[in-house]
Amino acid sequence: MTVHVGATPIVVGIEDTDAGRLAVVWAADEAARRGLPLRLVHALDWPLGADRHPESNPHRQTWGERFRATGVRALDAARELVAPRHPRLSTESVLADGTPVAALREHSRDAAMVVLGSRRLSTAAELLTTGGIAVPVTAHATCPVVVVREPEHTSGEPPTIVVAVDGGRHSEPAVAYAFDEAARRGATIVAINVRQLPGGLLAGLRMREEMQEGRLRLAETLAGWTEKYPTVPVHREVAVGHPVAVLREAAEHALCLVVGTRGRGGFTGLLLGSVGHGLIHHARCPLVIVPGPDDERPPSTTEHD
Repeated sequence: MTVHVGATPIVVGIEDTDAGRLAVVWAADEAARRGLPLRLVHALDWPLGADRHPESNPHRQTWGERFRATGVRALDAARELVAPRHPRLSTESVLADGTPVAALREHSRDAAMVVLGSRRLSTAAELLTTGGIAVPVTAHATCPVVVVREPEHTSGEPPTIVVAVDGGRHSEPAVAYAFDEAARRGATIVAINVRQLPGGLLAGLRMREEMQEGRLRLAETLAGWTEKYPTVPVHREVAVGHPVAVLREAAEHALCLVVGTRGRGGFTGLLLGSVGHGLIHHARCPLVIVPGPDDERPPSTTEHD
């Protein structure tokens, strides 16, 4: 396998959980496909008040050494998972002081993408515990963030990559990622524009108009990409319903689901960022969240999240 000189790495957050190991395997496979190095990052989230660099207290020094040793073992276990699968893959291990969110934000600055596992917590629990790192990392990253809650579905015939298309500029990077990935993997693109309709009589009156608008947005957004990737099959679909529910069901058997971070258009006033965050908790395959061209990111911080 050839690794491009100076190539930006694929960064994966390391934790000793089933979800964490699933993320490592997905990241390693993707790095091998793209000829990119893999960077394993484990954050040492020290307890409040802990002495990270003890010099004189033997008891604290022993505890600190054990705490760091736990992180080293997690990184070693991840490398042992990757090595037999991709023996020639260039892999780097990083033990970072700080919270997982702060560490991954920092390493996302020079990354091709950041890959995270996602534990099966309730939405409320995930937002209030250290397991809920996907939302804040996504909110600050300037590269694609991949959340691996479920394994990719490789048995589908043909293999598919589902991409949300809202017709706005913010969906363009997501569409670009989807076509590039489909070309690498011999997959079919399933491009979906979701329409949300009011209830009652107005829904029936607006149905035809909304369906026509959805088809137009798909045609306009995909035109250049189908010319650039003429060998990638594309299936277009206009669907009615809540975007999270529609996209979750559409990607149930997909290699991955790709969405942008913001945008309106086909989602009729619902920020695509909200859709992406909802899918973090409900997607049934790896979820790829791609930042839009004008996303404003708050400056990286090192405080506890």
